[in-house]
Amino acid sequence: MDALKAMWETIPPATPDELAGARQRLLHGMRPRRRVVTGPRLLVAAGLAAGLTVAPLIIGTEPAAHAVTRSPDGTVEVTVNELSDPAGLEAELAAVGIKADVTFLAPATRCAGPRFAGVDRAYGGEPASNASELRSLVEESRSFKATRVTSVRTIRIFPQYIKPGETLVVEFRDNRNPQVPWRLGAWLAEAGTSVKPCTPVTGAQ
Repeated sequence: MDALKAMWETIPPATPDELAGARQRLLHGMRPRRRVVTGPRLLVAAGLAAGLTVAPLIIGTEPAAHAVTRSPDGTVEVTVNELSDPAGLEAELAAVGIKADVTFLAPATRCAGPRFAGVDRAYGGEPASNASELRSLVEESRSFKATRVTSVRTIRIFPQYIKPGETLVVEFRDNRNPQVPWRLGAWLAEAGTSVKPCTPVTGAQ
C-alpha cells in the first residue's frame, strides 16, 4: 500500500487543457453511434415484431374440451379432451342431429340406476347367465352398435342404429390415466321417455 502511495505522488498533476481534452474524449465515447437502417432491414424488423406479437397467441392455444364432426359417410366423430361442459357437448351433438344425454363422472364413480328405459337388454334388462351370453347380448344390442371407441380420446357414433326419438346416453368416467383418460358407458333410451339426472355413487361398473 505504501509503495502505491509513493508511486502516485510521483505522477505530475494534469493541466487544465489535458483535463478538457480528456473530458471531450470521454463524452465522444459515450455518444450513441448512428446506424443506417435500410429498407430490407426495416422489413425484417417489422416481421420480427409481428412474430413476437402473434407467437404467444399460437403457442398458447389449447385444444377445445370436446369437438364433434360429421364424416362424409354419415358417422359422427366425438373427441373428448377434457371432461367439462356436458351441456355444451349435448348441444354440439344436437347440431348434427343426435339427441344425447352426457355425463362426466369422477374416478371410481357411476350413475345410480336405473336412469331410463333402455331399448335393449344392454341396460336394465335381465342379466346374462354366463360370460358367453353376456358377450352375445352386448354385441347384438343396438346400444353397442351405435357407438364405438376409436382412440384414447375419440368415439364414433353410427346414427343408422339410433331410431327417431331415441336418446343416446353416454357416461364418461375419469380414469386418471393419460394413456386411457376416460372410460365410456353408452346406451340408447327408448323414444318418448325421459332420462333422469345422474346421481353419482361410489363404485365403478
